This record gives sequence, C-alpha cells and structure tokens, in this order.
Amino acid sequence: MSSIRMINGGARAPQVLAITSGKGGVGKTLTTVNLAMAARRLGKSVLIFDGDMGLANVDIVLGLKSRYNIRDVLDGHAALKDIVIKGPLGVDLIPSGSGIASLTRLSHVQKQQIIEQISQLDHHYDLILIDTGAGIADSVTHFCKAADQTLVVTTPEPHAMTDAYALIKVLAEDHGVKSLHLLVNQTRSEGEGLKILTRIADVAMRFLDVRVHSAGHVPFDPQVTKSVMLRRAATEESTHTIAGQAWGQTARRLFGGPEAARSHSDVQEFWRSLLWQQPSRAEGVS
Repeated sequence: MSSIRMINGGARAPQVLAITSGKGGVGKTLTTVNLAMAARRLGKSVLIFDGDMGLANVDIVLGLKSRYNIRDVLDGHAALKDIVIKGPLGVDLIPSGSGIASLTRLSHVQKQQIIEQISQLDHHYDLILIDTGAGIADSVTHFCKAADQTLVVTTPEPHAMTDAYALIKVLAEDHGVKSLHLLVNQTRSEGEGLKILTRIADVAMRFLDVRVHSAGHVPFDPQVTKSVMLRRAATEESTHTIAGQAWGQTARRLFGGPEAARSHSDVQEFWRSLLWQQPSRAEGVS
C-alpha cells in the first residue's frame, strides 16, 4: 500500500483538470503525465486518475505495474487507498484498467462503494488530473463536466483539429462547458501552434460562444518517441527535453493565475459530482 504524502499541509482544496482529446494518438496521456511531473516540480501534490476505462495506459507510460485497479475496488478485492501507486517525482496514480464500464454506467451500489471509501484518501492534493478517453462519448464528456477545467489536446493534422472542435461543440451544446483550454502538440514551429490555437478559438467563440484559452504548444520532439519506446517517457530526464520544457510552461500557465483559483471544496465533493451526474444526450455516441 502506497502512502499519500501531503506537500502543502492539506489545507487547500484540489484543482481538478480533465485532459481530453477529440481523437486518439495526439499525445493526451503523455501530456497528462508530463503536466503532473511539471506540477510536482512546482511544489504541487498531484493525483492522476486514469479515466480511460477502455484503454487505460497511464501506468504503462509512467513505467509502473499496478497490482490493483478500480475494478478490484468494485469487486471488493481491495480498498481505494490500497490501489493508489506512486510514480516518478512522487506523482500518485489511481489506475483504471482496460475493459471497465464507464463511471456513468456504474450501478447505485457501485457508486456508493466508491464514495464510502473516498474518506480514506483524507490527504488533500493540490491537483487531480483526469486522463480521459478520446472522442465524444459520454464516458469522456462526463469527466470534463465534473472537472473544474478541461484541457483539449490536438495536433496540427486536419482530422485532429476537426475532432477537437467536434468535442468542444459537444461539451458546449450538451454539457454547458463555455470555457476550456487548448494545447497543440507536435508542432513544427511556434507560428504553427499559434495559428491553430487562434483559428479554433475564433471559430469556437463565433459559433459556440465558447472561450478557448491557449495552453500553449509542444514542439515535435523525436526524443519523446524514443523515450516512449524505452518506457522512460516520465522521468527526471524527460522534463529537460524540448517537449518537456514546453509542457512545463503549460503547467505554469494552467496551475497559476485566476483560473486556478476555482476548485472543489474537497475531494469528496468532486467524486460525488462525478458519480451522481445524470447521463447526457451524448451517451452511447462513439
């Protein structure tokens, strides 16, 4: 069982950020773990919840082996506090596992099981990062609605940008999300990243009345691909790469300033809002 270490005395409520994307393969999970490590370097205590119930892989990217996951909690084989594992730089992780139904489809009894064990995580985190699945299914948008903020990740590829906008549209029209952040990954230049951010932000404001804030851009970095293959994408060394430094800048932008002040009153409030939301009109869309 991993111990959960408090950094700031547990006095502050956690800021909850959902990290999502319109399609897979854009670097969403890498963004999650690198933001977590960057936040730790800023002195934040961080918990990642792997919210991709079908294709969970945060533990793999972190180079960890999880003995238990959420399914074990629901089956009564482990307590929630027992499945938390510690990753690089002291980042904590609640692993999910593959082939597990979305939280929106858990039964009343299963939801109550989780809520009853939340109190065991009585140490306050500064940040809770949710790595959602990709796309516009309810299992994805549900997390975004429950979080304080949402970060959409895209790449310069046209289909990635189209899917990112489609996700923003669903969040706005079906869930009332009117403000979020956008990160452009694998850019070839700063100008390319700025152009994409401006284009999507302008269209979202004009047609959806959604304010898209720039979370910056991450340049294409061959070292990232090499690190992923070696299962070293989340290490002290990776924070000093070109991409790692860019993710560090994004972390400073997201986790400081007036936007960061909005947070749930405690961890239990966040989980209750997550588990007891009503399914949206987007449920079943893939």
